[in-house]
Amino acid sequence: MIAAIVITVGSLIGLESAHRRLASTYETALQAMTAANELNEIMARTSTVVSSQRGYLLTNDAIYLDPYLSAVRRIRDLAMRVIQHYENVGDAQATQEFADVMTLFSQRITAMETARAAIKQGGINQEEALSPANLGMGTMESVQNGITDLYNRELARARAAQDNGRFDQAISAVSAGALSVLTILLFILLFRTLGRQMRQEELARDQLREQQAHLDRLVRERTEQLDELATHLQNVSEDEKTRLSRELHDELGAILTACKMDVTWAHHKLRNTDPMIAEKLARAQRNLDSGIQTKRRIIENLRPTVLINFGLVTALRSLAEETADQQHWQLDLDLPEEDFALPESTAIALFRVAQESLTNAGKYARATAVRVALACDDQRVRLEVIDNGIGLTPDQFNKPKTHGLFGMRQRVSAKGGRIDIHSLPQRLGTEIQVVLPLCNPADALDIATEVTESTAPQTPQPPTPPVGMH
Repeated sequence: MIAAIVITVGSLIGLESAHRRLASTYETALQAMTAANELNEIMARTSTVVSSQRGYLLTNDAIYLDPYLSAVRRIRDLAMRVIQHYENVGDAQATQEFADVMTLFSQRITAMETARAAIKQGGINQEEALSPANLGMGTMESVQNGITDLYNRELARARAAQDNGRFDQAISAVSAGALSVLTILLFILLFRTLGRQMRQEELARDQLREQQAHLDRLVRERTEQLDELATHLQNVSEDEKTRLSRELHDELGAILTACKMDVTWAHHKLRNTDPMIAEKLARAQRNLDSGIQTKRRIIENLRPTVLINFGLVTALRSLAEETADQQHWQLDLDLPEEDFALPESTAIALFRVAQESLTNAGKYARATAVRVALACDDQRVRLEVIDNGIGLTPDQFNKPKTHGLFGMRQRVSAKGGRIDIHSLPQRLGTEIQVVLPLCNPADALDIATEVTESTAPQTPQPPTPPVGMH
């Protein structure tokens, strides 16, 4: 590539140099031809001078004086141009020779003027005036020979310039041809380089696409594994909660109940005979009652017995009313009048989502009114929780510490459902919609897609808020 650039620059320099030399030789040839024409005209004018001189001396007629004088003036003008030309080309020898010729010509003019004056004064007759001695015939021949030599020299100068011009033209043609061939070769090399680069880029893009596809597969596999792991952990957690609640109910409950019975019996026996011990036993009885209530609350949190024994509708009503009493909310319930049968895992998932939603509404949203709605048809069950709290910003949905929101999403995703969490217009609350399919797992994707279209948050239609929400 560097060699091609050097050759190209050299060809351009050679082409420009030849072009300049060609222009110079053309100018030299033109000047030489102009000088030759001027010398030729001088020679012709000298003939006019000689013929006019003879005619005047023979006839003594003034009509011959005008051509004579005009020719002399023209010769002097042409002589100035020729001298200027020789000075421009720097030809000192030609300048000297032309000056000698003009000196001889001036001598001939002087001789003629002398003869014409002598005839006019009567000093000589016409025969004497026309003699070669008076006319200076030898001088005129020398003038014409000198002009002829100078004329031939200018023709030779013009031919030499033409020959040099032809050589420069040949150099220009060769340089232009070489430059054209080199340009074609450079274009071919450029296209080949571009083609190779394009192939390399296409290969790199193919490799990048393969790597991207491989990474996408890895991400999908890892995501599926994480989803399965999260689902497994949730199932294990629910199983552990069930086991722990059962052990608390069966074992700790029996122990606390037995203790309460013994303390109550002792209290009845000693309340009349030993009031101080009876008072201690009464306090122990109250502590046992508090422990039993705490045990029941822990069991309900671990495994809601209302959900297991009475169903999702009753469990949601109990959860919402209890939370509303604790938070002093205005509650709006839209639940079916009668409970309906659901798979236990689906009922637990919906209950946990409702439980987490109500916890967030009380702990973070600072809500004063909450609406809980549940609906079910042949294909899906829909849960809706709306509060009038401070709402959520888009950044809060993706915060690393929002484990509650991610936990709800994971529970719903594991069941093939769809959860939609968004703030109401002007952040006047938060709306959580959950839809779980009641069909086979193979049909869950279609149900989730349909749910996505029906619950998309891009153009939300805010549900009717509960009374008192603002």
